[in-house]
Amino acid sequence: MKVIDQKAGQIVPLAAQRAAAPPEKAEAPGPKEKVSVSKTAAVDLTSAQNIASSSRAQRVQDVIAAVKSGQYYPSPQQIANQLVSQAEIEAKLRALLK
Repeated sequence: MKVIDQKAGQIVPLAAQRAAAPPEKAEAPGPKEKVSVSKTAAVDLTSAQNIASSSRAQRVQDVIAAVKSGQYYPSPQQIANQLVSQAEIEAKLRALLK
């Protein structure tokens, strides 16, 4: 931003200054560097995602079955810790946004 030294009687509104100034060239959004990935790495990534999603789905199904059968007993300590940590995160975010 340019600061122009004005004399006391020559105060120019900001809108007039912006209209008189030439528009600045904005940079194009997005990354400037390009990264290439080999086909084997892309295949490995896809297979890893498939394995992770299938194992997660299996764990979710196991928990659902345990809850339905009455064999799932969540730890009250873990639940309390998660509630407190979530409240701390929300409080920090609110403090940052003020």
